[in-house]
Formats: sequence, C-alpha cells, structure tokens
Amino acid sequence: MAAGVPQEKAVEQLQMYAEMLRSGISILELDYRRGMRELEGIRTVNAISALGILHAVAGHEERAIAHFEDALLGIDDIVLAHNFMFVLKLTNNNELILDYAYDLADRFGGKQLTNLAYSTAYRFGDIEKTIKYIDQHNRLLSEEEGRAMAEKHKLELISELEDAYRTSGCSSEQFELLARVVGRVLKSYSAETGLFEVSRNGNSSYVVDILNKSPVEIAEMNFYLAEEICAEPDLDDCRLTARFSVERELHTGVSYVNHGC
Repeated sequence: MAAGVPQEKAVEQLQMYAEMLRSGISILELDYRRGMRELEGIRTVNAISALGILHAVAGHEERAIAHFEDALLGIDDIVLAHNFMFVLKLTNNNELILDYAYDLADRFGGKQLTNLAYSTAYRFGDIEKTIKYIDQHNRLLSEEEGRAMAEKHKLELISELEDAYRTSGCSSEQFELLARVVGRVLKSYSAETGLFEVSRNGNSSYVVDILNKSPVEIAEMNFYLAEEICAEPDLDDCRLTARFSVERELHTGVSYVNHGC
C-alpha cells in the first residue's frame, strides 16, 4: 500500500470499531480524527468499512451512511454490503434497511443478505418478498445448516402474515406504515431488538422483543408507541396492534439458528 495504514492494521481497526459500535462505546474526538487520518484515501474494503463504522461510533450517523452509499456505487463487494447493513441495524435505521435490503440481496446474494431481505419483508408485511427471499436463502443451506427447519420456519412466517391480514383488516400499506411507526419508536429509544412476531395464534398483534431496556422502560416505550399509532389517521381502521415486550421464546419448536425474525 502506498499510503495510510497497513492492511493488517485496517482489519484490526475494523474489528475494534465494530465492537465499539456493537457495545455502545463512545470514542474521543482526538481518536476519531486520528482514525480518519489513518483510513481516509485507502481503497481496500476493510479500510473503507472501518472508516464508515468509525463515523457511526463517533455519532456521525449520516456521514457513515453516506460513506457506505458512495462506496457501494463503485465497489461490488459483499463484505462492504454486510458492513453497511451492520451499521444500519445497530443504529436502528429500519427504513433505510427496507430501502436497501432487497437490492443488496439481488445484487450480491449470500446467506446473510437473503436472510436480512426476508426478515425485512416479514417485518414490513410483504408476503411476496418474504417468500422470494426466504426461498433464495433456504436454497443456500445444507441439511447440516438446518434446511429442513428453515423450511418449517418459512411456513410459520407466511402463516403469521396471512393471519395478520385476515384478522386485522389491514391493507399492505397500513401494515408497512405500522412497521415504520414501530421502527421510529425503536430508534428514538436506541432499543436493541430481539425477535419479531406477527399475529401468532390469531392474536392480531405485532410484537417486538426489546433486549436492552427494563420492564419499566418498555412500558414507557409502549405508551409512546400507542400515542404515535393514534396520531396516524391512516391506521384508524387497522386492527393490527403493536407492542414491545421483554425477551421471549418465539416460533416455538423451530431451531433454525440463522433466522432474523
């Protein structure tokens, strides 16, 4: 490399900044600027990814997103796509995940991106895309990786979505709007999510597990969520409710470990 940091250092920085973002560890301004100086201008995927994640760690979320968007315009690399989605997930940018998940799955394929695509489709109520991407994902699995259980998982997800539409009277536009409202509340509370569940056993409820909040905080989130839903006139005749919960065991009996729902 003609300038900047050696390839090995870029890998170390990528791993360090990723762990900082995952753990919610902040960075000193001096260290942020030093990291930028070391990584700027280096056009390896690891260095580009490290710099984007560094921006997010420093709280410059929009800069991080723009950095990855610009990089993906000129670089076809699945690792770069993975790291971009990593940043969007940890910063609770659910609507941007919706904007990118399908395109990146179509562009790069792979287990991780097809998993994210079908999980996103499920969470936003798109049955057609849930089927499309979970089929793509499951075809990539071996029997040892749980293909049979993944197929069972597919049937559960589709059944839940169909039940949600049948029992709630919601349109697909209303379902997506409800998911967007849920996502905005999650972001405003910097909530770490676990599993999502839609209308299991005919309960017409959209439930999201929250991993990093106390029961009291989750109750506060639910109150705020109810206010936000009531403020949306387009949801007035939709009977699909939404709430946050402490961590639970969902999709009982399914042991497929790669699913994101």
